[in-house]
Amino acid sequence: MGVAISDIRYLIEQPEAFGFKLEISRIVTKDIDIENIKQNGIRIDNLWIKCNKDTEECEVVDDSGNLSIVNFPERLVVRYVLSNGNNS
Repeated sequence: MGVAISDIRYLIEQPEAFGFKLEISRIVTKDIDIENIKQNGIRIDNLWIKCNKDTEECEVVDDSGNLSIVNFPERLVVRYVLSNGNNS
């Protein structure tokens, strides 16, 4: 994937510095299993990181439940804004 797992934090904070684009997207909280990422991911600082080598993506969740997905082939970081589903 080209980036050390310990550098994922910097990648999601400053994607442009790594040549990645940033996209902001809105999702409903029930559409993503944050607990699965926390249970099966690697903890670094305040982040839980779960990577899939087959899809070349990493799902990143912070302690507040904020989700980012890093897509390495597309050089894209998608930062999700969670909603409770009532505003859809």
